[in-house]
Amino acid sequence: MRPTAAALAVLAALTASPAAYAESKDAGLPPSIKIKALMVPVVNRGQIERYALYDVTMELADSSKLPDAQAKITRLQDAVLTVVYGAIEQGWIVRGNIANATALRARLDEAGQKLIGKASIARVLIMPVGRQSSLN
Repeated sequence: MRPTAAALAVLAALTASPAAYAESKDAGLPPSIKIKALMVPVVNRGQIERYALYDVTMELADSSKLPDAQAKITRLQDAVLTVVYGAIEQGWIVRGNIANATALRARLDEAGQKLIGKASIARVLIMPVGRQSSLN
């Protein structure tokens, strides 16, 4: 596969709709909800220096919870953003890098379970997608 075709395939996978994740059950993958890409500010001396971009995906423990999770996607996105900004304040995200992934995943898991139900989240995946070089 040529590099351009591979890049397009990756881009298509990253921009798939939540319905595509519902179909992942047929492929042997757990049902999951992808949260819209998060722009995390990189703060230096009280000033935003640049942004880091992260994708968060929540794999569900029970496929029957998928419709409920999809119906609450906006609230899930808000909860994830709240957790991420709290993680910056806690020092779990430092200069755009995740310094305490275990604590961050645990908080994201808690936030998801508050909205979808106890023991509904099997795993939280956090992927760095990109960084802005500078604001200048």
